[in-house]
Amino acid sequence: MTRSIIPFILLSVLLAIPDTAAGSRRVHRDGLTICAMIIKELTAGRVDLETGQTLSLAIARAGNKHFGRVTCGDMWLYMALAHVESGFQSNIVNHLNCRGMFQVHAPSWARKFGLKYRDLLDPEINADSGIRVFKYYLHLYGGIVPALSAYNSDHPRASRGFARVVLSTRDRIKKRYAQLYLALRDSRKEEDSAPF
Repeated sequence: MTRSIIPFILLSVLLAIPDTAAGSRRVHRDGLTICAMIIKELTAGRVDLETGQTLSLAIARAGNKHFGRVTCGDMWLYMALAHVESGFQSNIVNHLNCRGMFQVHAPSWARKFGLKYRDLLDPEINADSGIRVFKYYLHLYGGIVPALSAYNSDHPRASRGFARVVLSTRDRIKKRYAQLYLALRDSRKEEDSAPF
């Protein structure tokens, strides 16, 4: 039992590594690589690894900014939210004028955040805004399910089905992350033990 828990404890802190010299937080490079691989897989290759890495970094920075840290569990949730909302498309606008990867509702949130509507199509700004909106609902309603429901509908009970889909996607991402992490770790061990 303990042996199966240890990898997940290690995974949960993989992305949140303090950079004490700078007094800030940095993101573990393998965490971003794995997240980029998952984004590529979830989008059936429509998002390449380089773009996936850029999106992963934008999400991690936003999580660090608004929550003071980002763990693997946080990243899995934010990635699931972005995937369900837009399939990681950063230039998408829906019929309700929700924009970008996190489908931030432009008329209400752009005004509150002092942004122009077009700003929400920038992946960095969109991730920042999307996680900021999620944090608002999380603090307002006190739990992930009502926060996700409100994120989708502005009401904590109106979109519980949406919340379940996001959480199910998070679980798929978590499982795939663990597989990729272990494969990457094993391939590095093989490289280190290979003769010159």
